[in-house]
Amino acid sequence: MSTIPKTAFTPTVDAAGDPTTCFCCGMRAVALGINHTKGDTQYLCRRCIVAIDDYKKIRRLDDYELAALDGGVEAVGEWIEERGLWGVALDDYDELDRRMLVKAAWSGAAARLREALKDAPF
Repeated sequence: MSTIPKTAFTPTVDAAGDPTTCFCCGMRAVALGINHTKGDTQYLCRRCIVAIDDYKKIRRLDDYELAALDGGVEAVGEWIEERGLWGVALDDYDELDRRMLVKAAWSGAAARLREALKDAPF
């Protein structure tokens, strides 16, 4: 298994510099950036602002969870490609296609997680 970088949710700002995504949990950011270096402000959401004292304890996705997400993304991409739905808005999918899209993501994530855990040291 390749090394998977541990990344936070970035960027946390839009083109105008306004908060968009919480650096810590990925929810909607409101303010209070935490970056001490130049670059992304690393804005936070309300919940993470409240928990700022425990910021260092906040658990990010581990390598296995990131692998699972990648598996879900790849499975969704394959599903969309098989059906020729690139560029089709999700609103234009019927109910079954929406559910099958989510099923592909879920199945892909679970399969990749099982694959990644085969090499786990525990």
